[in-house]
Amino acid sequence: MKRLAPIVIAIILFTSAISAAETYKIANAAWAGWSPSNVAYAKGFWKDEGVDVRLFTLTNPQELINLFKKRLVHISFEMIGTAADLYMEGLPVRIIAETNWSHGGDKIILRQNLDSSELKDRFAGVYIKNPPILYFFHQFLTDAGLKLADLRVVEMEPKVLSNRFIDGALDAILCFNPWAMQAVRQGKGRVVATSADYKGCMPEGMMALEETLEKIPEADLQSILRGWIRAVEWCKDPANWEEYMEILNTRTFKNDPPYSEADLKAMLAAVKIHDREALVERNRVPGGLSAYVENLERFLSENGMLKKAIDTKTFLHTCPLLDALQPLQKP
Repeated sequence: MKRLAPIVIAIILFTSAISAAETYKIANAAWAGWSPSNVAYAKGFWKDEGVDVRLFTLTNPQELINLFKKRLVHISFEMIGTAADLYMEGLPVRIIAETNWSHGGDKIILRQNLDSSELKDRFAGVYIKNPPILYFFHQFLTDAGLKLADLRVVEMEPKVLSNRFIDGALDAILCFNPWAMQAVRQGKGRVVATSADYKGCMPEGMMALEETLEKIPEADLQSILRGWIRAVEWCKDPANWEEYMEILNTRTFKNDPPYSEADLKAMLAAVKIHDREALVERNRVPGGLSAYVENLERFLSENGMLKKAIDTKTFLHTCPLLDALQPLQKP
């Protein structure tokens, strides 16, 4: 029997019937783009907004998905494309906010002296083999005159993926910081493309199940969203940098050795966390988020991976966020 990680056991013990819980359980992964959630929890912003939240930060992206699918958390931070994949599998997923996007944090790394055109028939590792990752990889390969079918794409946990590149087992990987930085430094890798090269190609946000949203009062949902917004503004204030670094090292990346100030700044520079104006622009319909979903659906259809049409009218549930941001919306 596969052993459960301590964090999973903690959530299971804490959770009875999720529908009866008064405490909202939110999960994220160890990723700079979602660090404002660690700030909201540490600084008590959600408590100030009148909602009781328990935040769980995991290192394995697949484990995060498993918790969500097993209904052990109310809300998860996830790539929008991953949520779309779950939707196509028949899970009633709803996106309640696009909060940020990878903007350089996801990197395609090749071994030194290996040209992109030489990737055909080679093994390429990704940290999760799902639509948003493959969509990003597809855009890079198209520029290199290749297609996904030309490579042997394998999936590995981020840390393992980095180690397999370092020990020479893989010639190409798609990974994210901090493990991408490790692969470059210790494996003498060469970054040939990042998510910043394809602006907005990997948006991320908050997802919940339809059945869960039906049980959360809209006032509470807006309070959760306001807690996130307050945390983002706190993070962007230079006066809070010293404390922010501490939260990053002790909460977001709590399972890693403390990162230097330079490394933390590099990881934050590789994500674009939306301010209030960007939240409005990305989450209104039509807007940046709905355009991304349409482009992703087209890519999946053209590559024989579309399992089910994505209805943005049901998949996107951003009205509570837009209502919370109403004063900033344009007529």
